[in-house]
Amino acid sequence: MAQQLEFGGQWTQKKLDALSKYLRAYTTIFAKNPKARYFKTTYVDAFAGTGALSSPDLGPLASDLVPDLEQRLEEYRKGSVTRALEVDPPFHNYVFIEKDADKCKELSALARKFPNKSIRITNQDANAALLEWCKNLDTKRERAVVFVDPFGASVEWNAIAALGQTHAVDLWLLFPYSAVNRMLPRDRKPVPAWGRRLTLLVGTAAWEPEFYSSQSYQSLLDPAQKIEQVYKSADYSKISEFFLKRLRTEFVEAAQPLALLNSTGSLLFLLYFAAGNEASARTGLKIANDIIGN
Repeated sequence: MAQQLEFGGQWTQKKLDALSKYLRAYTTIFAKNPKARYFKTTYVDAFAGTGALSSPDLGPLASDLVPDLEQRLEEYRKGSVTRALEVDPPFHNYVFIEKDADKCKELSALARKFPNKSIRITNQDANAALLEWCKNLDTKRERAVVFVDPFGASVEWNAIAALGQTHAVDLWLLFPYSAVNRMLPRDRKPVPAWGRRLTLLVGTAAWEPEFYSSQSYQSLLDPAQKIEQVYKSADYSKISEFFLKRLRTEFVEAAQPLALLNSTGSLLFLLYFAAGNEASARTGLKIANDIIGN
């Protein structure tokens, strides 16, 4: 029965566990360190959803077989928003960004369960909202952790870069490895729409020569004519390292990602951590590496 409880959600729980551990370590440092207490801390969830996960279907006899099932399900259902709100010591401020108006209503209902916390819910496209939030961040007095958990490849590099350029943000970002890999055909370059989406995601068209190679040969019908064959040369290492290098162009430090697999062992996502503040980057990276390594 324990395996059924985790079916379809093991990678999600792994992602949320990593985030939760970092948030607890982060707020503890800012609560206990005399120099760090100078700063106000903010948690930003850029694709907040409803704050809760759907329950797995375990069948009518599940509660008989697992006595504490309801308690386990309640913990299972907690999404990133709920987990962040339950972190102790707490953040000073919380910002939840969600494009869907109905989901924002659910977030508002959740926020009412935490009346003593400073919570702002923004009904806006995450990319635009992050750019606006970065402009208004008081980098002399504020520090933040931003969680970017997009639907597919919908996050854009200009928003990621803006976070790094604040020099005040630690970033946890879910990279849609499986979706990106599917946009890279084996025997030809992506269609223009996919190519543009990839460029928006990574912020440069340099992915094309990095992910594709070509070879030329003479035509059998016309020896004077050369034929160029394009093929995909990108594998896991190239794709993951390429994005890691991109993060390091805007952030002080970035960690090797946490691989998130589905129940059949296929790679779905890569969870990246990047630290933007020079003074705290080494500490943040050490904590993130410990979490990812475990």
